Amino acid sequence: MSPRAFRSRHHLRHVAAVCAAALTGLGLVAAPATAATGAGGVTVVARNLDNPRGLAFNPHGDLYIAEAGHGGTLCLGVDPESGGESCAGLTGRISRLSSGQVSTVVDHLFSIAGADGTGAEGAVAVSTQGNRTYAQIGGNTSGIPPQAAAGDPVVQAARAQLGRTIAVTGSGWSAIASTGDTDYAWTNAHKDLQPDQFPDANPNGLDTQGTTHYVADAGSNLVAKVDRHGAVTTLAYLDTPAGSITDAVPTCVATAPDGSLYVGELLGGDYAPGHARVWRIADGHAAVKWTGFTGIQGCGFDTSGNFYATEFQAHGMFGPDPSGDVIKVSPSGQRTVLGTGSLFFSSGFAFHNGGVYVSNWSIMPADNHGGPTGEVVRIA
Repeated sequence: MSPRAFRSRHHLRHVAAVCAAALTGLGLVAAPATAATGAGGVTVVARNLDNPRGLAFNPHGDLYIAEAGHGGTLCLGVDPESGGESCAGLTGRISRLSSGQVSTVVDHLFSIAGADGTGAEGAVAVSTQGNRTYAQIGGNTSGIPPQAAAGDPVVQAARAQLGRTIAVTGSGWSAIASTGDTDYAWTNAHKDLQPDQFPDANPNGLDTQGTTHYVADAGSNLVAKVDRHGAVTTLAYLDTPAGSITDAVPTCVATAPDGSLYVGELLGGDYAPGHARVWRIADGHAAVKWTGFTGIQGCGFDTSGNFYATEFQAHGMFGPDPSGDVIKVSPSGQRTVLGTGSLFFSSGFAFHNGGVYVSNWSIMPADNHGGPTGEVVRIA
C-alpha cells in the first residue's frame, strides 16, 4: 500500500511534515513545552496530547478534543510529497477535558503520521450540539488499493473511517456521511476548476447546527452540507484570484450570530504571509469578508459576536518559524492579536466562559522524547 492511499495533495499531514522538518533543522523540537502560564494570560489546561486539532465545548463545560493520533506500525514507505516515511495505526481518538482531567471518549481511530509520530492526520475536528458530539475524519478512501489486505485492522479502519463525518455514541461512534468521498467525486466531475490537483478531498473543519453539519474541505476547496439523513451537497466552492500559485485550502467553518457561515483558509492562493482570507456564506452566496490572515486553522465566535481565527504559522506557511497566534476581529472589524509568544503550530479554536481555547503544538505527539507535546491552552 502506498502513502498516497491515505493522502491528498493538500493533506495537512504534508504541511505538518514540512513544518516539523523545519523545526528539526532549527533544533527546536527538543525545546521545553510551553510554560503553565505564558505571556498574555496563556495557561496550559491539557498537555501530552497526540496531535490535537479541533475543539468544541458542550453545554456542561466539557471540552472535546480531536486527537489525530501518532500513526502506528503499518509503515508505507517514503511519502513523495513530504519526503519522509509514513506509518499508520489506530492511535487517533476523541478526548474530553472535564474538571481539569482528560479522558478518552472514543479511541482506536485511524491515524497516519511520520515515523516519529509528528504531523498526524486522522480525527481532525469535533462539534457539539446540546449533549450530542460529532467528529470529522480527514482524507478519503479513493486511494486505498483494492488489493490492500482486507484482514488488516488498520486497512479496515481506513476504509471505514477516512473522510467520514461521525456521531460519537457512548464509547463508540457511528458514521453519518462519507463526506470526503462525496467531495472527491465532486472534484472528479469538476477537474476543469483545478486541472493540476483535482480530484482531491480532505475534510478538515466541522460545525453543527441542529441536525445539519457543515464541513470545510481543505483538499476539494469546498464547504459541504450534510443533512440529517447523511446526504452530502456542495454549499460553496472557494476559488482564488487569477494567477495564484496555489489554491484556497479552507480549513474551518463556524456559524455566525446571524446564521451565516464564516470559513477560514490556510493559504488563499499563496504561501506568503497575509494571503489567507475569511469567507462569509449567506443565502447560498459565498463572498470574501476579510483578507490579510496567514495559515488559518481554526475559527469561531464568542458570545459577543467577535470572530477568532487561529494562525498555524503567523509568519508564513512552510517557513522555519513555528510561531502562531489568534486574531480576534470585532463586529466593527477591529483586529487584536492574542497569544503572541506562547502559541506554536496553533490549530483548533473554542470559546467558553470568557476564555479562548486553542490546540497548541498541534502537530506534536504525546510522547516526543523530551520535546513539546500536543496541548490545549486557555487565553484569558
